[in-house]
Amino acid sequence: MIDNIKTILGSLIGKHKPSDSTVSATLLVKNLPSDEYYTALIEVIKAVSKINKDATVTLKDRISTLLYVDSQSAGMHSKLCSEFLRGSPRSKSFLPSILSYWTELSNGYQLCLRQMHSAKNFVVDDNIELAVARALHHQLSLVKWSALRYIAAEGNTWQQAYHLYLFAEQEHFHTKRIALYDRLNSSISPEELLIQAAMLHLAQTDNLLPQEIEAIHLLLERLVEGVHLELQSTQSEFQYVINLDMPAAPQLLRRGVLGKGCRYWSGDHVVNRLADLILDFDQGIPDAFARALPEMSLELWRDMLQKLSTRWSQDGGKSMRRCERLSSTGQARVEVGFERIAHHLKVNRTLPQGDDNLVPEWRVNDTSEVGMGLIYIGRAVESLIIGRSIWVSQKDRPNQLGIIRRVQRLPEGGTRIGVELLGSLPLPVILSENEREAISNHNGLYITQTNAQKGKRVFLVPKSFAKPGKLLNFLANGKSYQIRISSVITQFEDCHQVEFETLERLSD
Repeated sequence: MIDNIKTILGSLIGKHKPSDSTVSATLLVKNLPSDEYYTALIEVIKAVSKINKDATVTLKDRISTLLYVDSQSAGMHSKLCSEFLRGSPRSKSFLPSILSYWTELSNGYQLCLRQMHSAKNFVVDDNIELAVARALHHQLSLVKWSALRYIAAEGNTWQQAYHLYLFAEQEHFHTKRIALYDRLNSSISPEELLIQAAMLHLAQTDNLLPQEIEAIHLLLERLVEGVHLELQSTQSEFQYVINLDMPAAPQLLRRGVLGKGCRYWSGDHVVNRLADLILDFDQGIPDAFARALPEMSLELWRDMLQKLSTRWSQDGGKSMRRCERLSSTGQARVEVGFERIAHHLKVNRTLPQGDDNLVPEWRVNDTSEVGMGLIYIGRAVESLIIGRSIWVSQKDRPNQLGIIRRVQRLPEGGTRIGVELLGSLPLPVILSENEREAISNHNGLYITQTNAQKGKRVFLVPKSFAKPGKLLNFLANGKSYQIRISSVITQFEDCHQVEFETLERLSD
């Protein structure tokens, strides 16, 4: 079947008359294997790449072929995106194809515009408008997927999107709502596409979970409706700005940010609509959002909405920083993940802290009373997940236990990690079900009240043990106790923090 697809797609890139291209496109639809969509999509990407490199293809053939292939393969691409976000088996291998699909089609549509401009008399028809809208959608999808991977989108990615929007503005269809695909039963304007991506960037996604980033993207479909880009700044209390002449991301308007290429929009309108949505969520998750993202709990939705209300505010969320950071340098030993930390602490409790135990892949960048910033230059970035526990050891300092709160891939290489500290000198403990002859043991991490960051003991347990009323045996430093979980304080990505009460001392 895939060999047939290669043959059919190959016919699209040859030197054909328009009728031949139409016949090839028809055959393509009939033979696309829905059960092998990953392999088929790879062939689609290769075919589009070859079309982009073929300078002999006419504008009419190029744009009709790109629009057609895009329409017929968009569903397959959407399936790959969904599986990747759900973490399905093999989904990590999908990422290059996911990104290449948007890149090649966006490049192809932009080539159509350049080819059109080279003509003496060109007319912007419905196909050109659709091509621009899709190109802008694909280009800005690259911005969103950079955020999902905690990478800042390159300036060139923004610049290409700005060029597309500027063309729509110059041809006076930037506010026209266009149906990108028939299957979506919805339409959107180039202006709304750009504002959505801008607001997502301004949400400071480097410390949001992937499902939160997806949720914000969904929210913005409602929040930016009726918001327009203006040529002049207004008297509203705070505004955002995009400079279409510069390869830079959108930003909160500061003094002196002026220029012919600048476009402004008010933050008041977006934040006011957000406030209305917060009230809606007080009554539960609205049906539209519950259907789209069932894995988002009401608590997580509410927490995310409160974050946005701060980050899209007048100070851009700078009020969130609780303590001043101090620059710090030095290598560190780091373990990531609840089970890895517990195992390391049990095996290496007597390991002295010195230069021999530090590793060059990790170094401390800054510290504060409540957290620290780390730089990681290794390759094992998949484990660096927001909400996951992390243990940091430095020379001549007590080791620290914390939670990853921010992840940012650096363009020059490496990853910046922001950590909220829970306390120092975590103690590994052994937990078992409430039978004296336990069949299996489980790990726990305990920080005494003296060493805890907030002056209150910290107890981390596996998620399966975080149930109020659950009875456990607690073994630490050769002493065993029977405890009862009284409440769940915080749910982390790989464990839960709970409070407990001690019932009795067990025989050793």
